[in-house]
Amino acid sequence: MNTLGQRILKLRKDKKLARDTLGAKIGVSKTSIKNWEDDENPPKLEYLQAIADYFDCSVEYLTHGATDGDNFKKIQDKPVRRAPVLNFVQAGAFCEYHDDAISDESEPVIGDCGPNVYWIKLEGNSMEPDFESGELVLIDPDMQPNPADYVIALRKGEKAVTFKKWRPRGFDEATGEEYSQLIPSNPDFPIIDSRFIPFSICGVAVQRNQVLRK
Repeated sequence: MNTLGQRILKLRKDKKLARDTLGAKIGVSKTSIKNWEDDENPPKLEYLQAIADYFDCSVEYLTHGATDGDNFKKIQDKPVRRAPVLNFVQAGAFCEYHDDAISDESEPVIGDCGPNVYWIKLEGNSMEPDFESGELVLIDPDMQPNPADYVIALRKGEKAVTFKKWRPRGFDEATGEEYSQLIPSNPDFPIIDSRFIPFSICGVAVQRNQVLRK
């Protein structure tokens, strides 16, 4: 059960509920339940809480699969808030100017995260199979990367943003300057080397369905 939709489906099946029955319990249509279970789109925060209350589990269990041992009964409460969802263009502007996030769309954030976190909606297939296009990843712009962290990087002099794994490489023998690389998961895409394509790190990935960085 790796996804939110799969966990909702299991909870419903375990109680032997039809989709329309569950929908009536929490105030949505059976089509909404189907879309959630198929991972077409996630429930809004108020419906996540309604599902958690109905099935006597935590919101964290629904979003992350966290348990308290042998079952999914309510675990220690953690803060829940919303963070904006940015596309790559919006993220580029945010990284360059550090403006407030320019988005009317938002999604829940579970647990203690930095005050300026935002979700990035991934584009393209350079990070497949580890990440899929359209997936949401939570970025902390105030966190410094460690080796093998996934990061959002901004190309110098542009607003072009990319999402890759970060790898420091030490010091260049010719110039003595420190350099690093951005590594795609898909081998069909090139490695980006800061010696030839300068970039700056403007955020570290900290959440998706699982926690990426504590």
